[in-house]
Amino acid sequence: MVSHLAVWLTLASVCVQAPLRVDDPALLQTLESQGFDLARLAFVTPKRVPDNQSLFENGAYRSIAESVTQELEELEDGDDSLGVSMRHPHRLFDGEWLQSPHAFFELVGIVNRLDRAPFHPEHCGELRFIYRLAYRIPASEPIYSRLPFTLSVVFWGPGDAGSCVEGARAWQDFLQALAWDPRSVTPASLGPLELKSIELNLQSVRWPSTVRPDFGGYAEYLLRVFLKDGDRFQPGFLENTPDVERLQAEPGLKERLRAWIAEPRNLVKIDEGVVQLPQEFLATRAQSVALAGPHRLANAPSHRLFQESDFAQLSFTGRKTVRSPQGLLRRLDDLTCMGCHQGRTAAGFHFLGKDRRETDAVNSIFVSASPHFLLDQARRQRFFQDVLAERPPEAFRAPSTQAPAGEGGIGAHCGLGDPSFRDWSCAEGLECRALVRDPRGSPTGVCMPREARAGSFCQPGQVEPAEDPRVDRFLPGAEVSCGPGRHCEDTAVGFPGGMCSGGCENLRPGEVCGSIAVLQTFNKCLSRGRLPFARCLRENVRPGALQSCDETQLCRDDYLCAKVSETQGACIPPYFLFQLRVDGHPDPD
Repeated sequence: MVSHLAVWLTLASVCVQAPLRVDDPALLQTLESQGFDLARLAFVTPKRVPDNQSLFENGAYRSIAESVTQELEELEDGDDSLGVSMRHPHRLFDGEWLQSPHAFFELVGIVNRLDRAPFHPEHCGELRFIYRLAYRIPASEPIYSRLPFTLSVVFWGPGDAGSCVEGARAWQDFLQALAWDPRSVTPASLGPLELKSIELNLQSVRWPSTVRPDFGGYAEYLLRVFLKDGDRFQPGFLENTPDVERLQAEPGLKERLRAWIAEPRNLVKIDEGVVQLPQEFLATRAQSVALAGPHRLANAPSHRLFQESDFAQLSFTGRKTVRSPQGLLRRLDDLTCMGCHQGRTAAGFHFLGKDRRETDAVNSIFVSASPHFLLDQARRQRFFQDVLAERPPEAFRAPSTQAPAGEGGIGAHCGLGDPSFRDWSCAEGLECRALVRDPRGSPTGVCMPREARAGSFCQPGQVEPAEDPRVDRFLPGAEVSCGPGRHCEDTAVGFPGGMCSGGCENLRPGEVCGSIAVLQTFNKCLSRGRLPFARCLRENVRPGALQSCDETQLCRDDYLCAKVSETQGACIPPYFLFQLRVDGHPDPD
């Protein structure tokens, strides 16, 4: 297990470009045995805890689990169609997983975020330990899967303000120790770690495409930050995420925020992407909404609060990204939790973790990080190397939806004329198309091939948003031809925005033969509740031409790179994989 990884890590630690993430599943399992499991690292239990039933006995964990369960109950109380089984048209995450004897949290990644130092200059960025909720059901045909739920245990990065070079060197030393003998590595190997927060991302609600055919489905995600308070955790404020309801209700508060945004020194930090909104404006809870996330008003709190005319008097001369009132509002929205988690994400997440070997093939991810995460690595690496070389690092962070220059591949967002987005261009052979519009204006489009191929968008339209995202509508436009030998897989059966496909004969460059679920028989199989979901999927699919993908050839919004073989991935709607949906799983008891 360690031999090939050791060579890679050794070379990486010697070379300048040290990796900024550890995501090898076998190595992470070894680290869990060395004290990096959730119970010991976050909740300071004296020994490793085997499952969530046992972990629930810990008061610190229980305070988080009970807070989540309470929110789920509130959701259920507010929707008569919502429940935890597939008998309900609206499906709710089953809170029983948080204290189930079959469920546990797996370490899926360790991510160095030294580049976040500009947000808190008194610290040296962050170290993030990311855990996914998973379960294993013993049976004649055992069932193992992960669920769409992550906990990020965030520590302040090692080092002191003004001397973060020591923190960068500590990370290199950590990687080298992993290369030589991972069983000798413990949390103490990173030096004293100060807990910052525990951050939660949970798909709480999913409606299938049969219920929301216009969008191809619907999903909500709970986004929360928990801070240590004695022997418990309490909800904390969410970074740069305004409390819209309070700002609209409290006299003068919204105007104070508008005036704060308009101050020149704050505009500079907004433009740089390193602003910190004052606590008086912030929310302690947020919800992100999919699908067509960047176009949903629920993910755009600044657009809910302000109009472009509120900032028409400002000068945007010399700005890098904020060159218009529309650009300012979209930059602010992108800096919120819900905006970021719907900006070039993978099913509402930026880091899902590579699958363990026991993951069923039909439930496997080929690319486990979001397009934004992958495209942002070069910037993070430059920041790290500048700190290591004791050079002043560049603080600027591009919006999550902006691809680096020259990397505007298929699915990248591109500019349609607004000055803030004029530099957002497509790679050669692609063109910028306005495929999803919304009443806020559509300053960006999507990079698509000039000639349609498998994976291309074929059902454009306009989002008609409401204050309640559950009643948003998608108004279809004229269908785009997929060309000879291809057809448009319909939004109404779960392909958001429509997806060009066809038979597997005569595949074109950029295409791969994959499997497409036969919706009617697949759902009937699931509703019986007797077969493992993986068998239902294997027995109810048809072959189809799909867009091929890997860590350099990325999927468009609302699609995910699933495993086709050990060496190939294909772009499919994320909720075709059970590990990315709340429904269809066995009973947690």
